[in-house]
Amino acid sequence: MEPYIGSRGACALVPPPLFVSAMSNHWTNNLDMPSSPALSSLWETMAVTFSRAITEASIGHKTQWKVLQPPTGSGKTEGACLYAALQAERNEALKGFARPVGVLIVTRLIDQANALASRVNELCARTVACARHSESTATADQAYASDVLVVTHKAFVDAAGNIGGASWQKLTEWRGGARLLTVIDEALANVVEESRVTLQGLGFALGCVPLKVAEDFPGQMKALKDLISALQHQATDALNDDGVALSLLWTEGSKWENAEVNTDMRHLRAAMRATAYDRLTIGQENGIHRNRIAARVDCTLEGAQSVLERWAFYARSGAEHSVNSAALLVPDGVPGAVVLDATAKQNFLWELLPNRAEIVPIRSGARSYRTVNLHVARARGVGKSSMEKSFAKRYARLLEALEGRLGTDRSVFLCTHKVNEHVPKTFQHRFARLEVGHWGAIDGRNDWKDFDTAVIFGLPFLDRDVWATGMFFALQGVQDEAWLEAPSWQGHHNVRTVMHQRQMSVSIIQAINRIRCRKVIDESGGCAACDIFIILPADKVGDAILDDIQADMPDTNVVPWDFELDGPQIRKPRAGSSHDALITLMQNRAPGEVSMSLVQRELGLKPKGLEKLRGVLRDCGHPTTRALEQMGVKLVTHGRTRGAKTFLVKHEAA
Repeated sequence: MEPYIGSRGACALVPPPLFVSAMSNHWTNNLDMPSSPALSSLWETMAVTFSRAITEASIGHKTQWKVLQPPTGSGKTEGACLYAALQAERNEALKGFARPVGVLIVTRLIDQANALASRVNELCARTVACARHSESTATADQAYASDVLVVTHKAFVDAAGNIGGASWQKLTEWRGGARLLTVIDEALANVVEESRVTLQGLGFALGCVPLKVAEDFPGQMKALKDLISALQHQATDALNDDGVALSLLWTEGSKWENAEVNTDMRHLRAAMRATAYDRLTIGQENGIHRNRIAARVDCTLEGAQSVLERWAFYARSGAEHSVNSAALLVPDGVPGAVVLDATAKQNFLWELLPNRAEIVPIRSGARSYRTVNLHVARARGVGKSSMEKSFAKRYARLLEALEGRLGTDRSVFLCTHKVNEHVPKTFQHRFARLEVGHWGAIDGRNDWKDFDTAVIFGLPFLDRDVWATGMFFALQGVQDEAWLEAPSWQGHHNVRTVMHQRQMSVSIIQAINRIRCRKVIDESGGCAACDIFIILPADKVGDAILDDIQADMPDTNVVPWDFELDGPQIRKPRAGSSHDALITLMQNRAPGEVSMSLVQRELGLKPKGLEKLRGVLRDCGHPTTRALEQMGVKLVTHGRTRGAKTFLVKHEAA
């Protein structure tokens, strides 16, 4: 891997032995973790894969994405940062003798982008990396001058939708030419764009269009009316069906190409932004109400364009009728793409992209979870809706069970649904620490890396048939009506069920590995002792999820847990902090008004407690009031009489 010096057309590659040596030293001396032959082999595979991706990109080959699946805690992110730092050093050392290699690193969140750029600079001992996102102060010139550019998944996907465009060039071009290596840390969460509009939403949006605007955009209005008619016709046919009904509507957007119809909603959306929705719907000035309706209408019009210009299928779930479509947002042409996906074995995405993704084999044995106890209970009703209905009662039972089993010195990370995240904070616990996170906002985070206990309380079920159908069509092409009725593929009798279950497994494994089981403490890849508590479905889906966890976390000790999710009422423990719970509740609320009666109900407050909280909210200097103000939340009063009502109002983020 070193024949590049003296050859002006060759790349300044990092030799794999150099990377393995540097990584071993960094791992043991800087991170204070023991190395092992299995880890060294894994790091060598990383370096060889990076070099191969760079070389292929440098000669213009359109190749498959290379997917590496290093287990959590094996140094995939640290390795990516160190490799990028070493690459910057090679660029400098071989200046004039070899082609410099620019690196693009793609990570999930803004905070992670900042942290990775800082880490690369720290490892290189000079500024070679730059993070660019909506909150950064880095300029386009700084990004262009940097050997390493770090961006978020969203920025990458948005730019990749128009490869060759200005946004894409800003990511992939630098002072050394084209960036030749793209390292994607974890699978792209939003690689498939899902579009969905409901019959109710379309009718509402159409009713909000002012007459003058409708006259200015007759083609778009015709398209929306035709879409409503098609959806109404399908809904009528499905009225006698039970449960979810699926039906293919059209296989390509050309169905709508005629002189009277215009599916391009961009100019209509722009014109609609001047609409006074507040006066139109409630007859008075109300900025929050206006913005909320504007966002709803704009989202509907955007979705309508997507389903009209692509293929689409109809879905009925209960009383809701919708038209759906989806699209793969990242086309061919990403230079030197290498994905670091710790859950690649369970991620069905890669099986659906056989012509675009190459799973790179890695040596097993880098990690062992022999000190991890996985406590498994079984129950029904662990999805979002069922959990929301009985969460406080169920959480009281959970807390009693955990406190009876664990010591007071334990640190507990609880993962649940967003809608319930505030409730645990209304209870007082006996642990050293208890922190809560919710599905969709925990992947890749290190906030709980020192915690010794993880509790998975409620599972992230998706709208199985609609989500899986859209994902499958986007990645494998549109199927026919026969497939919708019997969705078999590659030996799977019902591939939708498998996709849904595997996606849940990926999310659960990610959540479990937020705690200290992610950190290696010995040469066999072991970790400090920790406990994981989870309530799985009492069916085959639960069995499959458990199998996936064990496959991804070898040597885990599975322990039956005799916890009953529902049972006799447990006496509610002492109340926790209503202030912390209120902050979390409002963080997770959409902009708008929240009545104090809702606050009282969600926080489980008695009348005296509610009055005490009102007093806090009237104190502008109180820490809770200041924290709420920072997220745009204020207490307001409507009316001046004894019947005056107080609300918390959350404004749109600036």
